[in-house]
Amino acid sequence: MLVSILVPIYKVEKYIAKCLDSIFHQTYPEIEYVFVDDCSPDKSLAILKSYIDKKNIDKSKITIISHLENKGIATTRNDLLDNAKGKYVLFVDSDDWIEADMIEQMITVAGDSTIDIIGCDYTKDYGNERRTFHYENYSNDCEENIFRLINYNIGPTMWKILVKKDIFNNIRFNSDIEIGEDYITSIKLYYYAKKCSNIHKYLYHYVQYNTNRYSNQISKSISDHIKAITSVEDFLVSVGLYSERFQNELKLRKFNIKRYYLFPPLINYKKWKTTFPESDRMWRYINYSKKEKIKYWLSEKHLFFILRLIRFIN
Repeated sequence: MLVSILVPIYKVEKYIAKCLDSIFHQTYPEIEYVFVDDCSPDKSLAILKSYIDKKNIDKSKITIISHLENKGIATTRNDLLDNAKGKYVLFVDSDDWIEADMIEQMITVAGDSTIDIIGCDYTKDYGNERRTFHYENYSNDCEENIFRLINYNIGPTMWKILVKKDIFNNIRFNSDIEIGEDYITSIKLYYYAKKCSNIHKYLYHYVQYNTNRYSNQISKSISDHIKAITSVEDFLVSVGLYSERFQNELKLRKFNIKRYYLFPPLINYKKWKTTFPESDRMWRYINYSKKEKIKYWLSEKHLFFILRLIRFIN
């Protein structure tokens, strides 16, 4: 089965060589590669082309597309999918890297292609060989994975799941949301999938030391996550996955988004009050410290003048 590795490129000149080493030296032979350069202002694209020439990579297996203007990660991913020919697709961010046998191990789990989504575990790499290991709480039931994705009990990212390409026939990445587009898409993928599985091995390396990543804008991140959870809720209502259990999990996610308005650098009591008020009481179901519980109780009661006084005293 042909697998398409899909790589978005933007401001990764310091990191892309390691990514290329990892994807072009996979133990699985049937791979094509699709790259989309999102008008990167650095030498990332030149490094890619030079690497292909120097390493004598088979160019018949490679597609490179260049945007004439920066269009963002969602549009870039849609373009990657539109040019993929594989039975399965895997997104790999161009500042990350993967284990040499990642595709082989995941395709082995896919078997005769009856499995639609195969997930794996990952590491966060901080440089100087320092990393943390992240075991993902997958289920082999697609609907249960939707539930676990809602409040990040599974990380909602594209780059650690091998997905049968035809599932994307029902899905497009939302170009109005730059940060959180993975969240919406991963939930939809598990809805349209019939079978899913996983392999509990740390096959993907998520690099943490690139300050140019798309998701490093805190304020915009919160705004986009608000749009994302709203979009997910609308989708779950539309497909009938809106039981009390799902509603409560959505409220927990909403609370975990809006709570940032109570902490620097985003303190904004007006936005706390008006954002997802239905989730104000959800702190009661989370194991916070006594100090944090007092803060959330005061916020729930809209006693912001006391919160301001506490901040002033501290």
